[in-house]
Amino acid sequence: MNHKLIGIIFVILYLLGAVPFAFTEGAQAYLFGWLPLSLAYWWVLMIVNLIFVLWVCKRFVESSKEEEEE
Repeated sequence: MNHKLIGIIFVILYLLGAVPFAFTEGAQAYLFGWLPLSLAYWWVLMIVNLIFVLWVCKRFVESSKEEEEE
């Protein structure tokens, strides 16, 4: 398993969630007239985090299977 790549992606996703950006702390801008931009940002970030977690789980299972075969 490539721990460096997983660690780098984790740090990037953590910083994207932890660092306040101008559009997440200021006045609300809206997409499509009803969806706040900051809420859309958090939804996209949560979907990316879910995909990352599922990818790490898949890599862990593949790595475990490779170790079993050897």
